[in-house]
Amino acid sequence: MSIQGGDDAMWAENARLRARIEELERRLAEATPPQAAPPQATPPQATPPQAAQAPASEPRVPFEAVFELLPMPIFVYRTDGVVAAVNEVTCTWYKTPREYLVGKYNMLHDPETISKGFADGFLRAVAGEVVTLPAIPYVIKHETNEDLGRWCWLEVTYLPLRDETGVSFVVALIRDVSAHREAEAQQRRSAALLQSIIENAPLLIYAMDAEGRCTVVNRLVEEALGRPRSEVLGHRPSAFVPADMAARFAEQDREAIASSAPVVAEDRLEMLDGTHVFITTKFALRDDDGKVTGVCGMSADITERVRAEEQNLRLQEQMFRVREETFRSISTPLLPIAAGVLVVPLVGKMTRERADLVIEALLHGISSQQARIAILDVTGMPEAGPEVTDALIRAARSVRLLGAEIVITGVRPSVAQSLVQLEADLGGIVTLGTLERGVAYALSRRSHRGAAP
Repeated sequence: MSIQGGDDAMWAENARLRARIEELERRLAEATPPQAAPPQATPPQATPPQAAQAPASEPRVPFEAVFELLPMPIFVYRTDGVVAAVNEVTCTWYKTPREYLVGKYNMLHDPETISKGFADGFLRAVAGEVVTLPAIPYVIKHETNEDLGRWCWLEVTYLPLRDETGVSFVVALIRDVSAHREAEAQQRRSAALLQSIIENAPLLIYAMDAEGRCTVVNRLVEEALGRPRSEVLGHRPSAFVPADMAARFAEQDREAIASSAPVVAEDRLEMLDGTHVFITTKFALRDDDGKVTGVCGMSADITERVRAEEQNLRLQEQMFRVREETFRSISTPLLPIAAGVLVVPLVGKMTRERADLVIEALLHGISSQQARIAILDVTGMPEAGPEVTDALIRAARSVRLLGAEIVITGVRPSVAQSLVQLEADLGGIVTLGTLERGVAYALSRRSHRGAAP
């Protein structure tokens, strides 16, 4: 920030300061007590109207006290660059006694003030110009201890003080703007960090203003749209996406503005390389007063994940089918031991579902192989509950419907007892104690049939 020449209070202070400097100059020249300054000593435009009209009997303003109390460092230089006066704040601020500055320090002999441009501003003021320099980095050196020096940013305003002969002194008003400069630098660093995050995040990041125009897009948005950001910023989505998609985006924006929390949606978008799937999070942007200024969106491209999940689902379905077919073939093996003779060994627990598979496989085998005799061996079934007896009865009836004969081997006493208790119709069912006897029976029946005319 710079000192504004239009600030009435500052100009009044400057006018009083110039009057005080003129008084000091007259005291040095005449070695007499200070007298009231002649009217022409102070430029009419810088003199407050009430001061110009004040009667001679009015108490004088203690300009010297004001000079000492001003809360900023103030140097008064002679036109040759030597310090003529400093206020108390200057001594405190620079940690330097007044005697080390007044009459000794010459800014035109200081290499650093020359290299930093302070001397140039001073000389312009000597020529009659009011000069405010931009903030300049500067190391304030201590006159007696270099370790007490400090680095800062200084903003200096040079004011020429005139008398009847011209510019006789130059006042330098010093402002330390280090905190302000650091705040600006921190703001720039934060902005650069945020921009770096936006540009390098693996997300499509974008923002719209309250009218729906794009205000922020990152690199991935450019790539997704196939357009440079210069063609996107300042435009509504309808300018670069299909109308239905733009309408969907606008509806999501309205939902985000109306919600107190971020909203999440899944979108399928047609892009240059095909259909992409995105998970999008949108939330309202608000100013310090809570007023909505726009909407920010972040979209993650989950196309590859969705494709992998779909492929995984297809593989799972295929594996399920293979498993079912494998289970079917294992649980209901069909063993053709001779022409027209099938053996179905049943092992393990029988359930209603398995019984259906057994009957289905048995009927399919009889039909495809033109079998005349089917042997169901239940030796390997440890339990003989109602599922077993029901399965045997249904299998026998189904086989007979195809005109084939069924032989059940390995029937345990518990199975036989269950069949009796159910009063099952066992007509046409041959039961034998062992598979060996069942095979022998089937082969003999086949031979007998083969010998029949």
